[in-house]
Amino acid sequence: MIADTIPDRLMQDIPLFRLLNPTERRQLAEIIQIKVYKPGDLILEQGKESRNLWVVVEGKCEVVRHIDHEEADRESVVLATLEPYSQFGEMSFFQPAPHSADVRAQTRVKLLRIAHIDYQDLIDEGIWAAFKISHTAVETLSQRLRRMDDWVAELLAHKPDSDNHLSEWNTFREKLFDRWNL
Repeated sequence: MIADTIPDRLMQDIPLFRLLNPTERRQLAEIIQIKVYKPGDLILEQGKESRNLWVVVEGKCEVVRHIDHEEADRESVVLATLEPYSQFGEMSFFQPAPHSADVRAQTRVKLLRIAHIDYQDLIDEGIWAAFKISHTAVETLSQRLRRMDDWVAELLAHKPDSDNHLSEWNTFREKLFDRWNL
């Protein structure tokens, strides 16, 4: 059984699962899959759709957004580096839509994956663990949106030149994705 392979102590340390009691962690562990990727492996592809919620357990992933310009010119921007206990995939998990960026393994990574179909079964059964995860994910997304609003307002107020814009973006990116903890 997969639940035996996910230590309860690990689940307690993951911010996404912080509201769960021991029984709820066991219920959730029954639907979690452990996935391992090699450096360079593509986990999520921008423009493709999948409905999984991911948590980094070991290693690092890179979030990259591709911007297509005229005549097949493509620019790629690194949005974040995800380290252990970071979560990703929430937007497509809760609302079916194509991924807004690639997520690629920078190092060997071990991830926890919750498939939406299994999560929906928990919802249908009235399992509180599913509702608590939703609550925590909404808090995280709200924090990210609030930081984005603050950053955009600051950016517009100061109308920085392109060099300052890049510097501010990098600082913001680090705060938004690398330094926040619940």
